[in-house]
Amino acid sequence: MEELCQPTMNGRGRPIAPVNIQATDFGLKNHMIQQVQNSCQFHGLSGNDANKHLDKFLTITQSMKQNGVTDDALRLYLFPYSLTHHATAWFDRLPKNSIHTFQEMASKFLSKYFPPSMVTKLRNDISNFRQLPDESLFEACERYKLSIDRCPNHNMLPVTQIDTFYNGLTLRHRDTINAAAGGTFMKRRPEECYDLIENMTAHHNDWDTSAHRGELSSSTTSSSEITALTQQMAEMRKDMLQM
Repeated sequence: MEELCQPTMNGRGRPIAPVNIQATDFGLKNHMIQQVQNSCQFHGLSGNDANKHLDKFLTITQSMKQNGVTDDALRLYLFPYSLTHHATAWFDRLPKNSIHTFQEMASKFLSKYFPPSMVTKLRNDISNFRQLPDESLFEACERYKLSIDRCPNHNMLPVTQIDTFYNGLTLRHRDTINAAAGGTFMKRRPEECYDLIENMTAHHNDWDTSAHRGELSSSTTSSSEITALTQQMAEMRKDMLQM
């Protein structure tokens, strides 16, 4: 029992398997490690966005080059330095020599921190979008965009995204959008609908009805708002015709 309980070297070692590298003097440069650690750290907490982390890591490392070392190998050896706290503990528990390429590293990382259950939840959040009673159009649009950004594999066509967003708004804000569109919003072309929403949210401070204006009915739009929006739409159409 005493011999069996003694620690051994069996099974110890890093999860990344040795990679065939042509350079005989390969070693990660300190400035590369520091740049990754200073700009891109993933803690493994519930609120962390695994997809955003991968995107940022790839952006940071795309300009890092070393003679005789492939981009894949360099990213594979640098990726552990982008992890900290719980994420580092998870990485250290992976089986020895179980990772041979950066693609395998990314797949294991997403399997842990962006599993199918999370994809399903985020897709449901997008499909079941509803504007909150105390939420402005700008705030609702930003929240909706954030849900889409957090789920890159939502598989929703742009026209479906617009339709889902419009039908999730309160009746008052749908009336406002219809007024700005000069009729029925959903009868316009998808690119026109998108441009209209972008224009309205970009100028939300000029007209947006915030939650603190409780004196307005939830199903009515003030004439001043309609006039302002109509003017903005006329200006936007004029700009588009001049392009």
